[in-house]
Amino acid sequence: MNRQEKDQFVSTMTGEITSAAAAMFVDFTGLNVETVENFRRKVRAADLKYTVVKNTLMKRVLNDCSIKDSFGVLHGTPTGVVLGFDDPVRVAKITCDFAAECEHLKIKGGILEGNSLNAKEALALSKMPGKSELQASILLLALSPGRNVLGQIKTPAGKIVGAIDKLVEMKEQGDA
Repeated sequence: MNRQEKDQFVSTMTGEITSAAAAMFVDFTGLNVETVENFRRKVRAADLKYTVVKNTLMKRVLNDCSIKDSFGVLHGTPTGVVLGFDDPVRVAKITCDFAAECEHLKIKGGILEGNSLNAKEALALSKMPGKSELQASILLLALSPGRNVLGQIKTPAGKIVGAIDKLVEMKEQGDA
């Protein structure tokens, strides 16, 4: 990459990091091609983006984004960056789940809404409920008072219907 291409890459990546809900940094040293391709497929299937970046370029990106706390995780081999633009938990779940399956993929850290995360915080983020799970539980909570009221109304009506049915049954047996 020449200087102009590097500047263009840093500019593009800065925009992506700024607009991303979360980013995870991974060390992919020791992964074979097949494993990397499996990881890329899982990332694409989850609507995420995976890019391999030289640490010096990533430091320039983070400097432009004013996220200098993450410099500590950017050392050694080039860093894999997983970006998610919708659900920050999904980024962590996909990355940490794959890291649990594959011994060579290591979580270096990440970024959540402009704040840096270390590896332990990234793992903790992966264990939280995702956006869709939270939406479902909120919907369930919103509907539960209506269900309770409906149950309270239905129960006495059911008792009355049961009593009428017994009365009818007793009358029929008395007539027979």
